[in-house]
Amino acid sequence: MRTLNRALLFGAALILGACEGLFTGSREIIQPLNQAEDGGFTPVKVQLDPAMNPMAFNLRGETVPNIMESTRWNSYRATLTFAGATVTSADFNINNPGGHEQEHGGPFAKTLFYVSVQQAGEYEIAIVPTKPKEITIQSPRLEVRKNVQPPADAGTAPRS
Repeated sequence: MRTLNRALLFGAALILGACEGLFTGSREIIQPLNQAEDGGFTPVKVQLDPAMNPMAFNLRGETVPNIMESTRWNSYRATLTFAGATVTSADFNINNPGGHEQEHGGPFAKTLFYVSVQQAGEYEIAIVPTKPKEITIQSPRLEVRKNVQPPADAGTAPRS
């Protein structure tokens, strides 16, 4: 029994350890996103400041329960720029976790990247598809959390 409890605690720690960008720090910005037919999103501008470092950029939304979209995913590249220069970028996937014979869907939250900026100003984030759209995302929104505790292996982009 003690071994099972330790295994469960270790598993919970691993899961929560990957969620620092979703739960640590405090929410600074929540910005609804406009989605294009190709599955990408209209770029948005956000005001960032070094006092917010380190920050996590998260994508939140919902997948729809659709048997045709079960086990499929969309692939994206998120890019943060300042004055036309790339600060950081990352590739990521959003999947619909249903099975071949069952519909699933529901809320998701995904940390896109962690970043620390060197100067205050207006930054732009663009999220573009890297392959054809396979799933439907509803209520997409960008969340920026400030003063987060990134995982040790995450690193932050200190350029701007």
